[in-house]
Amino acid sequence: MYLNSLFVYGTLLPGLKNYKRFIEPHEHKIYQARLKGVMYLVPGDGYPVVLDGEGEVKGVLFEARDLKFILPEIDDIEKYTDVESQSLLVREIRDVELLESGKTVKAHVYMWPPAKADWLKKNAEVIADGDWARVLQEKQEKNKAYFMP
Repeated sequence: MYLNSLFVYGTLLPGLKNYKRFIEPHEHKIYQARLKGVMYLVPGDGYPVVLDGEGEVKGVLFEARDLKFILPEIDDIEKYTDVESQSLLVREIRDVELLESGKTVKAHVYMWPPAKADWLKKNAEVIADGDWARVLQEKQEKNKAYFMP
């Protein structure tokens, strides 16, 4: 099933390379949003993933009429094959809260597979506030401070 909405929290956020490549070229609307779950930093890979949980994941919701044509390209970068055992992430339909209105909507979301949850919990770092944009900003500020005279 395809919806016209996609919640993103990582490399597809506005301003990042994958956003510019996959989302920006298409007519779309953006809403600040959040999802129930726990964000982890995958060790060695440097990107976030989300697992079911009681935390909050901050991100944005994209609405695009042609999302059904965009999703297969995003499936490739997220390594989603529609077979959990052969996928890095799974694409599911989840409830997402739009921050401005408080409205809850359904959206596609790439999640860490439940079958691999134990490995993630043992090996990955939790991003407690679920805010990947903040993590990137802090890294950028730290690098600036390192290179400034």
